[in-house]
Amino acid sequence: MFSPTGKLLILVWGPAALALASTIYPFLRPISLVADLVLLGIALLDLVTLPRRRRVRVERSGPSVLSVGTANPFKLTVQNLGLRPLFVHLTESFPGTMELAELPAAGWVGARGKRVFKYDVVPKRRGAFEAGRTYLRVTSLLGLWRRTLKLTLPHPMRVYPDVKILNTYALLAKRNRIDLLGFRKTRGRGSDVEFDRLRDYQPDDDYRRIDPFASARHRKLITREYEVSRNQNVFFMIDTSRLMAAESRGLSNLDHALNATLMLSSLALDFGDNVGLMAFDERVRTFLPLSSGLRSKALVLHALYDLHTSQAEADYEQAFLALNLRVRQRALIVLLTNVMDGASYELLRPHLKILTRRHLPLVLLLRDQDLFELAERSPENAPEFFEVGAAAELAGWREQLAHELARLGALVLDITPGQATPDLINSYLRIKADQLL
Repeated sequence: MFSPTGKLLILVWGPAALALASTIYPFLRPISLVADLVLLGIALLDLVTLPRRRRVRVERSGPSVLSVGTANPFKLTVQNLGLRPLFVHLTESFPGTMELAELPAAGWVGARGKRVFKYDVVPKRRGAFEAGRTYLRVTSLLGLWRRTLKLTLPHPMRVYPDVKILNTYALLAKRNRIDLLGFRKTRGRGSDVEFDRLRDYQPDDDYRRIDPFASARHRKLITREYEVSRNQNVFFMIDTSRLMAAESRGLSNLDHALNATLMLSSLALDFGDNVGLMAFDERVRTFLPLSSGLRSKALVLHALYDLHTSQAEADYEQAFLALNLRVRQRALIVLLTNVMDGASYELLRPHLKILTRRHLPLVLLLRDQDLFELAERSPENAPEFFEVGAAAELAGWREQLAHELARLGALVLDITPGQATPDLINSYLRIKADQLL
């Protein structure tokens, strides 16, 4: 499909003005006719130079597995098979839940040459997607005509929780520096942990772990490091009800919860523990039995990537019933949810009380960051006074809720969504170190 450019439309004004003037001054009619023929000839000759579809090739390259909320690099390679340089405009029509950076793009592609256009895709939603059409616009030699090519370049994509941080974690874990991600490595203090190795003393180490003989030999403080217990069970219960749809830093509470689950499950599997999970709202939507090994990491990823919030309320009774039937061994039960009223708490309380008899529950309550910020604001007028008062009352109730859950025997994290991953990891490391399982 080709169409005239603005340059041709501007040129048409010249003969049009002559034609209009020739109605008043007849002697201008021959000049007007010649101008029309010249412009028509130039336009037709320039139309011939418009490159055909087979003279331009476009290839897209990029990952098929994307991370939600992060920039994923893509490239469009334009190949010019013609004998003259081309000025091209490029854009893509990805799904509406994805943002494109550095597009549309434009630039020259040399004769018989190639040019690579780079851009980033930032998904805002997990799931399976397919890339849309690629639109390439080329112009004729004089720039009087343009042709828009609509290309279909198949590119299936799966958007997972943030998997890029796993690569960063794996690299740092090999160097024994996961503390750079905000995770505090806590040493075990029990008597039945096994000696692992000696290493340099760090400021947060227990001074009782200092090896005097190794320190004297190396003339610096050396700490004994012990290996914590393995083959323990970590099971995640992920609430996908409507209360998990609130957003923070561009991601929903559910996305923050899934990122934390992905990170902790990877760490637990690396420590030799067994990992399983359940996602629920009014019913159990996903159930992954406890398992270990590298294959379990892929199973966790596939179980999480297409989970989304629903409009239903969380049915804790159904979720805990499924848990009691299928998870018999003692486990660390990580419940990621958001309780916003007394009715929800009354539904959760009896099941949590029973759970503590067999398992160790760790409840992660994701705060509504806007609510807590409003509770700390100084009101400037009467309407704001009531708004701030209501927010402060609800924030105070949430703090009381955390104390009530702790009194029932659960470990509680009442935090903002952005702190979910590091705080959850640190809690897991402390549990391992203190041998609470």
